[in-house]
Amino acid sequence: MRVPARTFARSRGFTLIELLVVIAIIAVLIALLLPAVQAAREAARRSQCVNNLKQIGLAMHNYHSSHGSFPIGRTGIGSTYPASNGDPNRRTWAWLLLPHLEQTALYNSINFELTFYLWENTTAMRSQVNAYDCPSDPNATELLSISTPQTVRMNGNYMVNWGNTHWYQDMNYDPYTGPILPAVAVQFGGAPFMLDKVAGLQHVADGSSTTLMASEVICPSPKGPSNGEVDHRGDVLNDDQNCAQFMTYTAPNSRIPDNVPGYCVSGFPINGSTAPTRPGNPPCVDQSPGFNAARSRHSGGVNALFCDGSVRFAKDSVSVDVWRGLGTTKGAEVISSDSF
Repeated sequence: MRVPARTFARSRGFTLIELLVVIAIIAVLIALLLPAVQAAREAARRSQCVNNLKQIGLAMHNYHSSHGSFPIGRTGIGSTYPASNGDPNRRTWAWLLLPHLEQTALYNSINFELTFYLWENTTAMRSQVNAYDCPSDPNATELLSISTPQTVRMNGNYMVNWGNTHWYQDMNYDPYTGPILPAVAVQFGGAPFMLDKVAGLQHVADGSSTTLMASEVICPSPKGPSNGEVDHRGDVLNDDQNCAQFMTYTAPNSRIPDNVPGYCVSGFPINGSTAPTRPGNPPCVDQSPGFNAARSRHSGGVNALFCDGSVRFAKDSVSVDVWRGLGTTKGAEVISSDSF
């Protein structure tokens, strides 16, 4: 019996052109999907940032319920509080809020008889508090200075409202004629956080829903290597200028440089240079009196916490007059909810 001859079908693989077409299609799909994925991730980070501010707002109100006021803004430089070891007891609201952010153990580790940067407070200084960090800012979790041991401490993205002028508030330079042109003298209109003083809801004459409590800042990077290269913005445990407070003298994410006396590590060309010293840092100049704008890594504006505990997104395009009005507690400005 004759066995029929076998026939074999010749297998056909991808040609080079077909392979390139498939790769091109995949690349196009990735290019289309990547922005959507990035946008979704940023939306999640922004949502977490809002949640952090809500936690801070709740902690502020719990503190208010316990003490009848919000925490003291700062003690230290220029303070009338007694000194320790020849230095004022320098600290800020960020220390006092810890028990209300489920950080009681950290709070109990602080020696309040000593100023913040002494070695006895090392544990507290170097403990990162997640509620103070915005996940959109890659520099938020970096320590202040990795090369100067005594200045190794946490930083944060959230600062309290120090009013519509500058760090000195009504002590000096009031009214303030700053760098915004045309030059107009700005009178300090009160703030919910101050030196050596506390304020409560009873002091917010402009209304708690139209008065800022806190907002975001961008943490500069890198920190160091020397103390003179440490930018103060975001140093929330420090009572010095630009550390734990923002001012509404300039609008959110303003192109006008912040005044950062002594500790400006700029993201802005200075001294005739054509390039910024630290491209990722917010712009600043070494000049007094200190002030810094609310800033964020979010596109188009900043998340802002108001004295009633609500969190809203304030656009970069907000009028500077409206923004300054939101920064005062007794300026008697009439501000509509759709103006920011």
